[in-house]
Amino acid sequence: MIHPCSLYSAYSHKSSTMSCLSASMLCFLLALLTPANLTSATGNIGFSLPLVSSHHKLNHTTGEIGELLLPEADVNPMNIRPKVAPAGWPMFSVVVGVGSGRGQHFYKLALDFVGNLTWIRCKPCTPEEQQEGPIFDAALSPKYALVKPTSIHCKPPFVGHGHDKCSFSGTTSLAAVHGYLASDVFTFGDTGTGHRSLGGLIFGCAHRATEFWNHGIVVGAMSLNKRSTSFKYQLAAHGFATSKFSYCLFYHGQHSAKHGFLRFGSDVPNHDHAHSTALMYHDTMLYFIGLEGVSLNGQRLTRINRGMFSRDQARKHGGTIIDVGTPETRMIRAAYDILEAAVVSDLQHRLGVRRAGYRVPGSHLCFIVSIHGIYQKLPSITLHLAGGAQLTIRWDLLFVTKMHQGAQHACFLIFPDEKMTVLGAAQQVDTRFTIDADQRLLYFAPENCENDSS
Repeated sequence: MIHPCSLYSAYSHKSSTMSCLSASMLCFLLALLTPANLTSATGNIGFSLPLVSSHHKLNHTTGEIGELLLPEADVNPMNIRPKVAPAGWPMFSVVVGVGSGRGQHFYKLALDFVGNLTWIRCKPCTPEEQQEGPIFDAALSPKYALVKPTSIHCKPPFVGHGHDKCSFSGTTSLAAVHGYLASDVFTFGDTGTGHRSLGGLIFGCAHRATEFWNHGIVVGAMSLNKRSTSFKYQLAAHGFATSKFSYCLFYHGQHSAKHGFLRFGSDVPNHDHAHSTALMYHDTMLYFIGLEGVSLNGQRLTRINRGMFSRDQARKHGGTIIDVGTPETRMIRAAYDILEAAVVSDLQHRLGVRRAGYRVPGSHLCFIVSIHGIYQKLPSITLHLAGGAQLTIRWDLLFVTKMHQGAQHACFLIFPDEKMTVLGAAQQVDTRFTIDADQRLLYFAPENCENDSS
């Protein structure tokens, strides 16, 4: 196992034990900034990016997105991800235009709350990998410019390279990458709504991307963390966003044309009714929250205590973050072992379901399921957060069905981790999350997320 490490001293995940949610459901893509929803910096700042499935068609020249097309075999209402993608599969992506002139194309970039820098594969890039759309060719983009070693942006973790370049490198859940910082034009919108472009945005041009778990679709990652080089903070610096953003993830059915929204600033819905918990460790770039305990089917697991989730800043160990780029929740080993034992005991004694005595590929904990109506009786989990807030996760967001050795299995979508705890995307479905970095608060509330769709 390659332990999660940061592209820029941050946290992300790659594990051979990590199953992924299906590319047909939760691999959403953020796309098409609607100019009508974008107000000027002198007014009430707010805009929204539509969330669409990765299986929607994308015109890489215009940015237009077509209908959702899924293979019939992908349909299974019990599955979070009917098809198991490779470990490290990015959950969410944003569609943006990168470049100018003949070099401009629209790309799908994995959405990332962890990495400090938006990056894409640039020509030449090794090894060759399949992706949607052509590889970005800086030579064809007249507005492209390398970031110099003397730039205010070229500071750790970025490193000056020679007299004219500033390099970045590291490992994320998506790839191990190396390349150079650059600036260029980013474009939002399509030919139907009209394009809106913003020049001078800093990003990474990657010339090496190994172990690239892009499933033949995405070309890089877009950062939304708290660092000044993240996409969110660059938008704010240009007057296009505030520190607050919100999203509500929902299941995309077969051939669905609906999409949700990633909302910024004044477009964020009212959250007076929502639970809230503090964002912690303000000197870090990640969105840390205080996890203090876990309940199974409403019963507190008293052996799991807040000390198990404490953060050792000096060792960069422990703590709990929220991240849409991590496919499913990962829990620090000490707490996970107690939770796993409780789940095994509950299913065995309450439902008569036994644990599989063998490994099911892509999963850590699976149960042999032979009774069709047993799924609705699977347990729920409640996370107890700092300040008394509670986040309840439904059974259908905790288990995925898999066929293995001729038998049907219900596999648990929480995984053990040796370093920290991450609230992953699978367990965020049908809950609205609002991150307010200035107020240092995370708001969340149950919601039928299809109600905020188009």
